[in-house]
Amino acid sequence: MQHIGGKELQQSIGIDIGGTNIKIVITGENGNIRYSNERKTEYYVSDYLRNMNEMIAEALGKTDKPVTGIGIGVPGTVDVYSGKVIISTALGWKDFDLKNYMEDRFKMPVEVENDANAWTIAEKLIGAGRKTENFVMITIGTGIGAGIYIHDRLYRGSSFQAGEIGYFPIGLGAYEEKASFQEFGFFEKKASAHGAASHYMQRTNNMIGCKEIFQLSKEGEYEAYIVTEEVYKYLGIGISTIVCLLNPEKIIFGGGMSREGEIFISRIREKVEELTPMKTTFQLSETGHFGGAIGSGLLIFKEK
Repeated sequence: MQHIGGKELQQSIGIDIGGTNIKIVITGENGNIRYSNERKTEYYVSDYLRNMNEMIAEALGKTDKPVTGIGIGVPGTVDVYSGKVIISTALGWKDFDLKNYMEDRFKMPVEVENDANAWTIAEKLIGAGRKTENFVMITIGTGIGAGIYIHDRLYRGSSFQAGEIGYFPIGLGAYEEKASFQEFGFFEKKASAHGAASHYMQRTNNMIGCKEIFQLSKEGEYEAYIVTEEVYKYLGIGISTIVCLLNPEKIIFGGGMSREGEIFISRIREKVEELTPMKTTFQLSETGHFGGAIGSGLLIFKEK
């Protein structure tokens, strides 16, 4: 991982609330991790605030230096100026003033951002996007999200919903499902880790994780192979759409599925090249497992 130059004078706490895990770091202004931890998102069933409060308190107890603020990456639509979570389907939050709640509790500045955007900021500042003006970061985990940099600025859209690619209606089958923020979008139902596990369950009546499915596919299990091939085909359609629309110099991948590494990149490139003649570079995240949490922490030091 690369770091921004200069001496680090301050540190912050960064939290990445994922569909499966909550990750937390103490990071310096340069993105150097000084403490890290994670726990299952459902450690306390549906009590995400209790999870966060305990993890923050524990992190504060691990440092003897002042903490400048707390940054939080949330899966959903966030008004970054007010710090209000407009809607988070995964967490069941709507119009929740998370910034005010956390500032009251911990008596320090808090910044709130969409989780994919937070990770994208980390890639821009210290990772694979640091020398790139126009790129897209795609996170593929329990769901699918994206962060977009255009002319060196993070693009959030007219209502903070740019990058919600999980709702891509890619295929006529999307008409059969009513679009709703109360559940996963059509694209992520087909191409996320959750989608892969659900599809495998439908075919085999056996519920296993995405990592196991990809491993079984490599070992030659037929049903797992069918599921992973369909995932790659849907990813190819969705990513080709992004390439055609935005013509990014680079697309960066993070999240659990991207841990397939260069095999994953190779298959994505193969599928996209079947669908569009337009070219782009595909690359894995350089900020790694805690990239989203690092990006959340860096919100404290970055202008919106």
